[in-house]
Amino acid sequence: MSYPPPYGPPPPNDNLGWQVPSNPPYPTSDYGLISQPQPPMPIYVPSVIVPVPVASQMPQVQIPQMPTMPQIPTMSQVPQVPPIVPMPQIPQSNQSQSTYVRNIHHGQLSGSEEFQVTGYPEEYDWVLTTPTTATNLAGRAVVGGKDSWDGSPLWVIRGWHRGNLMPGSLSLRKNKAYVTHDGNEVSIGNIEVLCAKPDYLKWLPAANGNVPPGAVVGGKTTTGEPLYVGRAIHQLSVIPGKIHPAHGTCYVGFGGTEVACSHYDVLCRLS
Repeated sequence: MSYPPPYGPPPPNDNLGWQVPSNPPYPTSDYGLISQPQPPMPIYVPSVIVPVPVASQMPQVQIPQMPTMPQIPTMSQVPQVPPIVPMPQIPQSNQSQSTYVRNIHHGQLSGSEEFQVTGYPEEYDWVLTTPTTATNLAGRAVVGGKDSWDGSPLWVIRGWHRGNLMPGSLSLRKNKAYVTHDGNEVSIGNIEVLCAKPDYLKWLPAANGNVPPGAVVGGKTTTGEPLYVGRAIHQLSVIPGKIHPAHGTCYVGFGGTEVACSHYDVLCRLS
């Protein structure tokens, strides 16, 4: 193998003093530091300087004041709560006790009011009316019971049904009058409301078809058997109805049916 002058193979022994020429004819390498193209240097451009106002140059901002909290009253300033009044007890269906109500009138009867009476002119009268117009008898009508749903009064009435003149009840809340017949509660339109002066009538307990002396006759059957004015407790309601002595019971209407009650109250005259 040949080498162009002045090059040649290195001498076999470095100890002979062979040295690399100090000025070689070939260019020396700068390892890319100068001979290679370099990227341009970034040029710094100063941004716009925005003046910042000092505290003395800033506008004054009005901060609204917080509303003052109301003063909490002390225990001595808190109004006293009135004591809780207990609710009246609903009468229990104790058959051994009477459901006598001392005030049997709806409202107060004025001494100047006059009304015509028949039968016992000093005691009571049956006044012809309808369920929707009976409210004008308030103050004279006999209250025989009350509805357990809202405590509304039930008046004592009577009316005709299938040839029978039967005592029954009038609900002012519903504007409905009812009598009972053959196991059913029947609504009727033409009725007579029992009216009486205060303290002329009273309720007395009885049972099994019996009636005390002075019992008020409220109607009759088709065979002429008398039917007396009574009332009984059913489902916490005090309901006026009819006492049928031959059946040994007092019939009242409830929920569309005729309910037989062996213990009941009888409406009686005081004299």
